[in-house]
Amino acid sequence: MRKIISILVISLLLFGAVSAFAGGQSETASDKPINWKFSLAISENNFMSAAWRAWAQKITDETDGRLTFTFYYDDTLVDSLNAYEQLVDGIADIADVHRFASSGFVLSEHWKAITTGVPVGHEADVSYDLWNGFPELRDEFKDVYVPAQAFNGGTVYQILSVNKPITKVADMKGMQIWCEADFNQFVLDCGATPINAPFPEVYSSLQKNLFDGMMIPTETLQSCNFAEVCKYVNMVNIAYATGPGHIINKDSWNALPDDIKDIINSQASFVEAENAKGFQASEASALDWAVENHGTTAIYPDAAAAAEFNQVLMNANLKVAKELDAQGLPGTAFVKAVAEYSAKYN
Repeated sequence: MRKIISILVISLLLFGAVSAFAGGQSETASDKPINWKFSLAISENNFMSAAWRAWAQKITDETDGRLTFTFYYDDTLVDSLNAYEQLVDGIADIADVHRFASSGFVLSEHWKAITTGVPVGHEADVSYDLWNGFPELRDEFKDVYVPAQAFNGGTVYQILSVNKPITKVADMKGMQIWCEADFNQFVLDCGATPINAPFPEVYSSLQKNLFDGMMIPTETLQSCNFAEVCKYVNMVNIAYATGPGHIINKDSWNALPDDIKDIINSQASFVEAENAKGFQASEASALDWAVENHGTTAIYPDAAAAAEFNQVLMNANLKVAKELDAQGLPGTAFVKAVAEYSAKYN
């Protein structure tokens, strides 16, 4: 009898030990670090890359290492032309991707053309206003998760010119201006000819006086050496909303514990602010560098000229908006909302 009791006691002790071990293993498995693949189209030394790395480090620190990140730059993880589809398929967990209408991003593909004119310093504020105000915009991101309004960091464009200072709209008449296609209508309405040549051709074309200038952020004076070929920076301060992004694979997001989701959501303003600080610092240092090393001159339009540039910009945006209206999208309402939202920050 004693033998039987001893066997039962030992069995119970062993069962308890096994159960405790299994429970410990389960708890360890739930705390196992998750590593996300973060794909960036930009280079490692870009200020936006630095902002997202700082964001990732904060997330890692605040989750006690339960969520970590591996960064891939210059679209080395995904194909730039199919980055969105590959993100949805899970090749990356988080990525900045081109917003093609063919992928369902119709409003987003025209983002710069329909959100320009926002006050400098409030690009993310207007972006949130648009996100909250237009379900049609949110619908474009229904298959992914948006962690912040921080897709674009370099949101303020100026006009760099080779030989001619620009102080008012009329000064642009007859000029050949390289720009992204988003700004074609604005450049046309200023009386100039928009050029959308491949970016690698721009420097040599400016150097040969084939182009008279370009629309681009000031930081390119140094990063692309445009100070060598452009004498003037015409400070028109054409800013657009930052935009939703980067975006997260929905399965990756849904697999996260709720507390980690809360931490990510709480850090949206951090990356938005880091992007803004990085851009402002690069703009200021590049202009100082260009003035000191190449004698670049900054031209500041007076209040009347600035108002004229803004009116031309608004009219150009409305023309693009009508094309979206024809597709059943709220293009005109979107542009008017940008003006309304911007007015409260001015």
